[in-house]
Amino acid sequence: MVIDKGMNHIQRASRRYRVLFTVLIIGVPVFDLLYWASFNHLPEGFLTDLPVLPTQQLSVLSLALAFLVSLLPVSVAVYGLVTLKALFRLYEGGIIFSADNVKYFRRLGYSFIAWVVANTVFTPLISVVVTFANPPGQRVLSAQFGVLDIATLLIGGVVLLISWVMNEGRKLEDEIAHTV
Repeated sequence: MVIDKGMNHIQRASRRYRVLFTVLIIGVPVFDLLYWASFNHLPEGFLTDLPVLPTQQLSVLSLALAFLVSLLPVSVAVYGLVTLKALFRLYEGGIIFSADNVKYFRRLGYSFIAWVVANTVFTPLISVVVTFANPPGQRVLSAQFGVLDIATLLIGGVVLLISWVMNEGRKLEDEIAHTV
């Protein structure tokens, strides 16, 4: 009875998260497109996350390139969200320890690592794109790698390790279930 009640809570919460991830899978790329489409009209506070601030309005070509460059981290984020959606679909179905759970945990770990790689590539590319129209000598190439990147790599590594531990536990459970 207690297990069923606990599982019901897990399933209900998982359903909510699955719906949230579905909305985000659609919303993140749409928001990214809207951001770059309206970039020249945004208040300065919306630009502070860029590695460099543009000194002038961006041309349509620069905006299109910026959007394409931004798809690098956006695609990694969407991949992570798709992975989370699939994992929570399993939880919603009451499947907690299976080969698929392990697969999605592993993918999630790799998503964290890919996020760092994508952002490491994104930063110099976007800095060039937003300053490309500047006069020679005022174009900027910026690179960043900080504590948050290291922390994200560590989290990715820990999630991968958890997936390996889960897989070994799943194998042991299968062996025990098939032992006569």
